[in-house]
Amino acid sequence: MIFTCKSKPFLRIVIFLDLALLASAMLFWVLRGSVWTTLDAPLTDALYARVVQQGYGPRRAPQIVYVTLTDDSYAQFGTRSVDRVAMAQVNEALAQLGVAAVAYDIIFSLPTTPEADQRFATSVQQLGTVYLPIAVDQSPAVQPFRWGSGAAYERLRSQLHQPHERGNAQPLYATRALTQFDLLAAAAFKTAHISATNDADGVYRWLPLLLKVETGYLPAMSLAMFLDAMQVPLEALTVHWGQTLTIPALPTSRLRHDVVVPIDAHGRTRVPYPQVWGRDFPSMPIHQLLALMRDPDVRGNLLELFENAFVFIGDVSTGIADAGQTPLERYVPLVAMHAAFTNALLTSTFLHTWSLGQVLALLGLLGLLVMLAALVESPLPLYGMGGCIVLGLLALAWWQGLHFTLLPLASMLCSVLWILGGTVVGLQVAIARDQAFIRDAFAKYVSKKVVDELLHNRGLLHLGGEERVISVLFSDIANFTTLAEQLTPQALVQLLNMYLTAMTTIVMEQGGIIDKYIGDAIMAEFGAPLPIPYHADLAVRTALRMQRRLTALRPQWLHEGFPALECRVGINTGPMVVGNIGSEQVFNYTVIGDAVNLASRLEAANKHYQTVVMISEFTYEALTPHVFRTRLLDAIRVKGKSQAVKVYEVYGEQEDDIAVADLQYYQAYDAAFSAYLARQFAVARAQFTSALMARPHDTSTIEMLARLDELDPATLADDWDGATTFETK
Repeated sequence: MIFTCKSKPFLRIVIFLDLALLASAMLFWVLRGSVWTTLDAPLTDALYARVVQQGYGPRRAPQIVYVTLTDDSYAQFGTRSVDRVAMAQVNEALAQLGVAAVAYDIIFSLPTTPEADQRFATSVQQLGTVYLPIAVDQSPAVQPFRWGSGAAYERLRSQLHQPHERGNAQPLYATRALTQFDLLAAAAFKTAHISATNDADGVYRWLPLLLKVETGYLPAMSLAMFLDAMQVPLEALTVHWGQTLTIPALPTSRLRHDVVVPIDAHGRTRVPYPQVWGRDFPSMPIHQLLALMRDPDVRGNLLELFENAFVFIGDVSTGIADAGQTPLERYVPLVAMHAAFTNALLTSTFLHTWSLGQVLALLGLLGLLVMLAALVESPLPLYGMGGCIVLGLLALAWWQGLHFTLLPLASMLCSVLWILGGTVVGLQVAIARDQAFIRDAFAKYVSKKVVDELLHNRGLLHLGGEERVISVLFSDIANFTTLAEQLTPQALVQLLNMYLTAMTTIVMEQGGIIDKYIGDAIMAEFGAPLPIPYHADLAVRTALRMQRRLTALRPQWLHEGFPALECRVGINTGPMVVGNIGSEQVFNYTVIGDAVNLASRLEAANKHYQTVVMISEFTYEALTPHVFRTRLLDAIRVKGKSQAVKVYEVYGEQEDDIAVADLQYYQAYDAAFSAYLARQFAVARAQFTSALMARPHDTSTIEMLARLDELDPATLADDWDGATTFETK
């Protein structure tokens, strides 16, 4: 398939339109400050869920285990409240199994019985690395923290530290806390927060890693547990707000390389859930753990599962408040969020998101592709490019998902559709305006068929000028000045309108275009704006039909009191410049060039030879053979030109009935002039004499015989061409 570009005006429209649409889309996202919308969230969730479902989700660390409070556990307790003696037994069992750390997703805010609380506190203290969390309210605005009294708040104050900060900090502020009651808060190894807020659609996607409390920061429980396990203090972290949180591999730490966590401007990170609940990490109900610990035959299996493990203890029973929707499923105990992020830290597998700059760069590339496709004349590449971009974005989003990078697919698709749709609509408007221009410019001068073809094939009309070989026709009313003096202005205008209407109809019927009316004269072209291979035939046929139409109209005009009109026609074929010519304010679709001037001179030369249709040798050579009746009339040299041109009279078509005497005249004259140009002057004289006998008062023949009388063959120059020169236009 060969692609051609649009015309220059349309190229400028496409470039300006696409750049404007692209700039507007980019400006929108820049002013908005983010390329992530509410439409992107469900799309990225569905994509991420599909990645996980296909087995390409984050790899899972073997050190993470759930210990859960289930409905069966509560049935064993015989109550719907957490039995702290049983929880103390769980801690004691985990201590025997050699776990690395235990994180509770439960807040024991109130005391129960002193004996049960003390045993639970003692087990927490003996187990060692137990994290008892707090839940805090968050605010993006600067607000003071509401401090309380007691050991829990003192412990909280001791956990606050200041990491290294870079960039424009927009942290979330803790405003108040729900803490462990004092006995347990004092017994715990550390405290940290387990607070997370769902998005507007109710889905838990983000975990705030650091919450600001006055001048210090409180880490998320999963982050705190990992830092302690890797022996990295919170003060060593580097927080580049809106970009990364870096956990350095210090010489004294257990890390081999830095762990770099992507964060947003508020210090939140997307949680990379590795699987749906129940298939993410091993899980064991509390009552089952306690039962198995009493069986020495299976204790070895428990040791294999729990040794050096990060254990998350949470309530997963029916109707718990601490549950919500994740990108993978609708109802999940939120302890899964903390376990999932711990897994991300252990495996260095994080969810990255495209930044504003990356999206704008891709959008710029896609906008340029749309523009390049729109530059092609056919609309198919533009629509094809649109389809390819949509499919390409889907493929890119999937490929990025496999690499745990989320693309704002909805925003990108909307931006591309804005550019693509705007381009299509803008082009349709431009095309409609251009078609209206073509209709206005040509509808009164060419046939409806030609106008429809121009509208269908806009590329056929090259505005601005191009050289093309076409045929041009000039016609003029004979003795118009004398006729005009005989009529009133109103009658003259009426007669002229009837004449021009009749002649114009013939021109348009033959596929010509009316270039202009010059008083009573008509200038018409054949072969423009639509290329026509047989334009010379059409021009000559038009001239003959104009003569026939005038013959038919003369009796009617005489009957109505108007004079009988006659017109003379000159036709030339050759290279001419055709297009819109004029100023930027006023222009006209026309033709210019020497070939045009020659046609005008031929029309005027008819008066000298008393002929009505004269064509140049160039038109004669372009005619289809054996279609028209012609005679070689003369060789003339028009004013301003040194080159002689043979001219022919067209006196009919081959199928026309011609009187025998007229045929004898034309044939004799044609043979005579051919002999004349060949310097066979005796033969020429005999044939001219024969032609004069067929038409005694023929001006052309009389002039040629007179020209022969004046010739002296002995003195003729070698470059003699037999031409006569016209000194006037």
